[in-house]
Amino acid sequence: MPAPSPSATSTPEARPLRPDWHYHFLGIGGIGMSALAEILHGRGIRVSGSDQQGSATLEALGAAGIPVRVGHVPQALQGADAVVYTTAIGADHAIWGEVERLGIPAIHRAELLARLAAGQRTIAVCGTHGKTTTTAALAHVLTAAGWDPTALVGGHVAQLNGRNYRLGGSAWLVCEADESDGSFLHLAPEAIVLTNIEADHLDHHGSLDNLVAAFGEFLRRLPPGGVLVYGADNPAAEHLCRAWPGRTVSYGTAEQADVRVHVERLDRNGTALVLIRRGRQWRLASPLVGRHNAANLCAVFALAMELGMPETPLLAALGEFRGVERRQQYLGRVAGLEVYDDYAHHPTEIRATLETFLVTHGEPLTVIFQPHLYSRTAHFADAFSEALRPATRIYVTEIYGARERPVEGVSGRMLVDRLRGHRASYFLPHWRELVPRVEAGEIPPGVLLTLGAGDITGLGPLLLGMQS
Repeated sequence: MPAPSPSATSTPEARPLRPDWHYHFLGIGGIGMSALAEILHGRGIRVSGSDQQGSATLEALGAAGIPVRVGHVPQALQGADAVVYTTAIGADHAIWGEVERLGIPAIHRAELLARLAAGQRTIAVCGTHGKTTTTAALAHVLTAAGWDPTALVGGHVAQLNGRNYRLGGSAWLVCEADESDGSFLHLAPEAIVLTNIEADHLDHHGSLDNLVAAFGEFLRRLPPGGVLVYGADNPAAEHLCRAWPGRTVSYGTAEQADVRVHVERLDRNGTALVLIRRGRQWRLASPLVGRHNAANLCAVFALAMELGMPETPLLAALGEFRGVERRQQYLGRVAGLEVYDDYAHHPTEIRATLETFLVTHGEPLTVIFQPHLYSRTAHFADAFSEALRPATRIYVTEIYGARERPVEGVSGRMLVDRLRGHRASYFLPHWRELVPRVEAGEIPPGVLLTLGAGDITGLGPLLLGMQS
C-alpha cells in the first residue's frame, strides 16, 4: 500500500478529532509530530508512537506517559484506530502493508492538526524563512498577555519550559503551516502571517511559480474578515499579497509597509530597534541578534496590534523573548572556540546568519555546514557556495539525505568545488572528522558555527565533551 497523498487540489473542511480513538504516530520523534502527540495526550486522547531510531524526544514522550517504541513494526499498531504520518515515512515502507491489512485509516499530520484546529481561533505562520521564531514569539506574547493559547512550534523554546508546544485553555491556537509538501492546505486559519516566499521544496512543487500558487491557495483558506500579515520586503510575498481583497497588514523595512521596523543597533548582546505604525514609534531592546530577527518581531507586533492586544504587555513580552533552540544558539567554549549551532539550511538563511556573526563577532569565523537534501543541494549549489564564502574557514560535509535517496553526482563536494579561490575551504565526509582537527589546533580561536537541518547538531556537544 503506498503512503496516502498529503494534499489535494481541493481540501474539505476538517472533521473533528475523535476523543475516543487511539492515534498511533509513525515518526513520533519528529519536531512537529511530537508536539501534536503531546497536545492530544494532554487533552486525554490516547496516543502512541514509533520512530526509526531512539532519541531524547522519544525518551521525553515515554516519560510523559506516551507508549513509544523504536522501529515501525506491526506490533506497534496494535489497538490503533488511526495512523498519523508525514511524508518522511516513504511510500515503499513495509509498515503500509500492515496498515492496509488492518484496515486502519491513515491521517497526514497536517490533516490531524486541522482537526485539532477546527473550532479554534487559529493563527498560522507560513513562509520560507522565519516560521519557527515568529511562531514561538507569537506564542510567548499571547501567553504573557493572558490569552492562554495552545501552540505548536517547530523547535524547542526556553520560554515554553523548553518544549515545542504549549497546551492552553483558550480558543486561541498558534501553529506553523508547512508548505514543503502542500499539506498546509488542510488548515483554515483565522489569521495568517506570511513571512516571505523563496524557491525551496521544488522537489514537491516543481517551480517557484507553483510554490507561489500554493501559497495563494493557502491564503484563500482565510475566512471573510480573516487577517493576513505579510512581509513587504520580500518581492514574491509582496506581489502575491498587495492586492489581496481581504484585511491585510504589511510589515518590514520598506517605506510602504504598514508596520515598519528600523534597526538602530546590532551587537552580540542583542538588537535595538524601532517599530513604526500609523505615525507612532516604539523602541524595543531584544536579546535576539540580527536583522532577520527584527523582522520576525515586527511581524508579531503587527499581528498582535491588529488583534487588539494592549501595547504595554505586548512590548514587554517581545523584549523578553529569548528565541528558539538551534537559532544562533551558544553552546559553550572549547579550545579557544565559541561554539554556536544554527538550523540554517537554505542559502538565504546562511547568508543572514553569517552576516550577523561577522557584524557581532568579527573574524575569524569558522563554519561547518551539513547540506540537507540532495534535491536542495543540487538546485542551490552555486547559491550555497556564495552564501558560505564570507566565512574565514569553511568545512562542508556530505549531504544529510533525510527522506531522499542519494543522487549520483550530487555531493557536498559540489559546494567545495565551487569555493575554489576561497582562502580555506574543505570537504569532510562526516562532521565527526572535525573533532581531531579541533584537538590538533587546526582552527584559529574565534567562533565555530555549525549549520544545517540534519544531525550536525550533535557536533557541538561532542566537541564540548572533549574538555570533560
